[in-house]
Amino acid sequence: MKTILVAGAGHGGLSAAIHLAKAGFDVTVVEKQARDALGYDWDDAIRRNTFQHADLPNPPEDLFIHGERMSYRGPSKRKVVIAPNPPSSNCVFIDRKGLLKYLLDLAEESGVRLRFERKILGAVVEGDRVTGLRVACPAGETFMPADLVIDAAGMHSPVRASLPAEAGIPARVPPESTFYAWRGYFAVSETLMKDPAYNVYFYHCGAPGMDWMLTRGTHADVLIGSFHPMQQADIEARVADFRREYPQMTDKLIAGGRYETIPLGAWTPVFVWNGYAAVGNSACMTEPLSGSGMDLSIRIGKALADVVIEAEDFTIDALWPYNYKAIHSFAHRYYSDMLIKRLLSALTGEEIDFLLEKNVLTEKELCDGGKKYTLMQLLKKGNMIRRPRLVASLTQMLQKTKQLTQLREALPQTYDPEGVQKWKALYASILG
Repeated sequence: MKTILVAGAGHGGLSAAIHLAKAGFDVTVVEKQARDALGYDWDDAIRRNTFQHADLPNPPEDLFIHGERMSYRGPSKRKVVIAPNPPSSNCVFIDRKGLLKYLLDLAEESGVRLRFERKILGAVVEGDRVTGLRVACPAGETFMPADLVIDAAGMHSPVRASLPAEAGIPARVPPESTFYAWRGYFAVSETLMKDPAYNVYFYHCGAPGMDWMLTRGTHADVLIGSFHPMQQADIEARVADFRREYPQMTDKLIAGGRYETIPLGAWTPVFVWNGYAAVGNSACMTEPLSGSGMDLSIRIGKALADVVIEAEDFTIDALWPYNYKAIHSFAHRYYSDMLIKRLLSALTGEEIDFLLEKNVLTEKELCDGGKKYTLMQLLKKGNMIRRPRLVASLTQMLQKTKQLTQLREALPQTYDPEGVQKWKALYASILG
């Protein structure tokens, strides 16, 4: 029986673990947190059919919260772009702690061993493959051997960071793919409901980033997000501005209050090696505009399990079909969003206001990635002949979107070191 270690109790790692244990593998999840401490005490977006696609039973209905209609606002708040329709019944929010508890219970029922309060120190590498994990436990440091290590330890994974250079997987998530976020739930003095309830603010208070205010009747859900590290004073100033706009919001924090980093940008192009495969935030698998990663991680965890079940060994050649499927079937859907996020992070607040007010960035671009527009259509929409910087930025965005779409088809279906290196170089040059 082959032994699999899952580093971290992430959504994608648990999804893979459940399927692999059911298929007869010896699976252990190693997690640094205590079981009760896992997960954020807030909810996030997910699609209901995620569980169907991942071949998992649906979680209890009481974990779901209905989706909310969205709006987008520029720094001046003069223009409000409203998504034309309410979200479909498939687009919902789910309680994160409740979801993790559900997945952990399902994992145990499937035969997965769960080991909590075990700090992962790094991968054990022998020759040209990962052979296990170094783990700190109450008795001291120990070596846990494995035929395969699945890295679900998140953006700052010590497993990924300890891989040798020859694995070809960067040790760290690059700064340009890092988003800094603080989120808190505030009590309200009276019922607070707006339509749209979910409001996204670009460059709120002039700060490069994206914030949101989500009114939920009994509380206000606030996210303060930045393309650069933030100080506490920055967070407090933007929360205070929301409080002026929404006077029903009190200063009483009832949940959240955590400052986190999120991989929001380009996916890691290669995330498998001999005896190693990454899933979820360990490979930057998030939706670039929303920052949501649960949905993708759970689905891609199933894709990883499918490949592992069919593999005769866990060499990079045998695991490559997982890398190929994740990029070819999932990542390409978010290339336009990734480049719009990069565009927004490079523009000034005044330029973002211009694009919104001139209807260059509408709900079509912000909700669908603007996949159907040509450069001339965008330029005509905004009459931007006198805005050469904006013209250059939009031209570059559309060119890169086309190049990335074409690059998807150039990804080798079977592992070929020379072909993969060539593909990685092209990927880096387009995003550089």
